Amino acid sequence: MTTRKTKYLLWFMVFVTIVACVPGTAVPVAPTIDPNAIGTYIVQTANAASTRTAAAMPTLTFTPTITPTQPTDTPEPTATNTVVFVFSSPTAAVLPTSTAADISNRAYACQILSLTPANGTSFADRTEFDAVWKVRNIGQRNWNKDSVDYAYLSGDRIHKVEAYDLNITIRVGETTDLIVDMIAPKNSGTYTTNWTMRVGTENFCNMSLTIVVR
Repeated sequence: MTTRKTKYLLWFMVFVTIVACVPGTAVPVAPTIDPNAIGTYIVQTANAASTRTAAAMPTLTFTPTITPTQPTDTPEPTATNTVVFVFSSPTAAVLPTSTAADISNRAYACQILSLTPANGTSFADRTEFDAVWKVRNIGQRNWNKDSVDYAYLSGDRIHKVEAYDLNITIRVGETTDLIVDMIAPKNSGTYTTNWTMRVGTENFCNMSLTIVVR
């Protein structure tokens, strides 16, 4: 046991002697770094990078943009032909009204305003029609329906009834239609019939009609 310890001790002393004989290797000492130098280096690096970036970018040239100016003149409207359609509406016939000059100084007098059919109208034989005289009372007295009538006077007998009574009393200035039922004769030719208004035995307001039978 002692011999083994002695042997280990001997080997340790040899190892120490060998190490002592080997030249020492100097451990490199790290250089001291200035903190301000690091900041300066970073700034210089950034500046250099900015310079290289700016050099690499194309040069921008600003070209002024021309904005078109809108005309301020207001366009004048173009004249357009306008067609206006005018439609005439039926207008009721206005009959002349009585004036002082129209009034007769006679007790019974009339004014003939119109006749239907017109004189000279042509009819086929045996055609039935109405003759209508529109008349106005321009006398001094009313046409009393109980005393005034109208009747056939002379000429061709183309009527159906000889005489007619007034339906209502016609006052001075008023108008009325005197209607007679007629029939065209069977033979062709021209026919004229005459009628009159009357009060008692006095005739006034003579009326006539002429027709042609084909």
